[in-house]
Amino acid sequence: MELRQLQFFLEVEKQQSFTKAAKSMYVAQPAISKSIAKLEQELGVILFKRAEKKVTLTPEGLEFFPHAKNMIEEAALAKLKMEELSGLE
Repeated sequence: MELRQLQFFLEVEKQQSFTKAAKSMYVAQPAISKSIAKLEQELGVILFKRAEKKVTLTPEGLEFFPHAKNMIEEAALAKLKMEELSGLE
């Protein structure tokens, strides 16, 4: 599991669209789709219900969401702390 996958996951949930998430993150839509598919495969669950124009979280996706958010927040805090320690603020 990679931080970028988690960022994509959170953005797709926010935008409720793979296309809109890709635009907001300045990446190609297939890159988002492949990343989410890889994450789903790694976790062994489907995270999104894919409808024609909108995607929503599955029950598994809802369960995973707070964990993904926490991992992203913790990574940012860890980076900030290391920058403070190294004097790179």
